[in-house]
Amino acid sequence: MAAAVPPVAPAAAPALERQATASPQPAFEAAAPTARRASRGAAHRAMATTARVAEATTAPPASGPGPIARALSALFNCDPRGRLITIYKGTHFAIPNNFGGFFVQKVQGTGTFTSDSVYDLKDEDQFDWSKFTGIAFTPLEPDRDSVMVGWRYNLTTQEFEIAPFYNVDKARILPVRADIISVPVDQTFDYLVDYTGVTLSYGDKTVFKPFPEGLTPNLWTAVRVSGWFGGNEVAPRTLSYYITFV
Repeated sequence: MAAAVPPVAPAAAPALERQATASPQPAFEAAAPTARRASRGAAHRAMATTARVAEATTAPPASGPGPIARALSALFNCDPRGRLITIYKGTHFAIPNNFGGFFVQKVQGTGTFTSDSVYDLKDEDQFDWSKFTGIAFTPLEPDRDSVMVGWRYNLTTQEFEIAPFYNVDKARILPVRADIISVPVDQTFDYLVDYTGVTLSYGDKTVFKPFPEGLTPNLWTAVRVSGWFGGNEVAPRTLSYYITFV
């Protein structure tokens, strides 16, 4: 009877099995955190760069014209609406002063009121007339004998009103309702002051008012009138508007 052959023990099997089941997974897992950190670092750098570019290219907030801008605009007349006229808070006078000229026979041009021209005196003096421009025949006393364009702000309609305004030997010839033209904010009107009277136009409306009785033009003393606020009261805040001379 043949002797039984004992089975051969698979001595190498465990080593082969371990080798077969070995995986590169541990090496990958070790590298993954480094890759993620690098990715996050790149993302953070990109976001920081974008923020710096946005900050550098963001325009500063706009602001209104300051005193220097007002002065330059008034001196060099760089606005298509004309020369910027300013009446500072607590004063009557228009700056720059347009008073002057010799033997003036006509004052003509355009005017534009803006939101910077709006005012509220909070009493009945709101209905007083300010002076835009015109001709005075008594240079040392422009309010004695003169022909002018008057203006005021109507709080009810929120529009400006323009009208012919006369002084005859210190007596004021005030406008009547038929003399008044309403002009909205930022709209331009035309004016003409000469020795026949005052002509004002806006849109499809024109008003002409001749010289009143007792006012006689005098070429030898005629000068151009500068702007004046009021009325009785001074400007409650700094106001401005635009004027052109043709």
